[in-house]
Amino acid sequence: MGIKGSVKFVNKNRSVFFSTLRANVETYFAEKNISKHADARMITKTVVLLCGYLLPYAAILLFHLPTALLLLLFAIMGFSMAGIGMSIMHDANHGAYSHKKNINKLMSYSLNMLGNTSFNWKFQHNVLHHTYTNIHNMDDDLEGPSAVRFSPHQPLKRIHKYQHIYVFVFYSLLTVNWVVLKDFVQLIRYRKNGVNNVNRKEHIRNIFVLILSKLFYFFYIL
Repeated sequence: MGIKGSVKFVNKNRSVFFSTLRANVETYFAEKNISKHADARMITKTVVLLCGYLLPYAAILLFHLPTALLLLLFAIMGFSMAGIGMSIMHDANHGAYSHKKNINKLMSYSLNMLGNTSFNWKFQHNVLHHTYTNIHNMDDDLEGPSAVRFSPHQPLKRIHKYQHIYVFVFYSLLTVNWVVLKDFVQLIRYRKNGVNNVNRKEHIRNIFVLILSKLFYFFYIL
């Protein structure tokens, strides 16, 4: 099913609502004298999270450590990885990390460092999730294995009664799935359904970046 034209929104008075909302937001930042982009706290958070991911891994590679310490370092890497995803690359891919496009682009590649690709994430999150939030068959954030149910419009199975118990198993496999399979599936699907409508030159470049990102990730992580 193609994405374009498959869902219609009521746009009555939208322009008034949107312009009023934007004006209020602009006024808030102006009155509070707050930058709409990253400040010193965000820069500090960026350094802490990147160090929290890279330094423990370097220690794991360089030193012979007891099992308990290894597990602790893995946990620190995991929390830092989640922080990079929910903070650094998220803001950068929204163009909110910096007023400079090049810095946003550079920081968005922190997702590629984790084995994923920023351009696919933009299609999934910026286009589909923010346009069709929680709409079944439109918002990819609702997609998952059949044993996990995220929407009342998805088929209900008996096993779903216990998903609050076993869902953590699937969450623990998210990175593996994304690195090995999901990016390639999205690359093909988004191109076919029209979500990825970039020109041929940029599409080829994206494929090249995807392959290089995967090779880089597998090289340093394995």
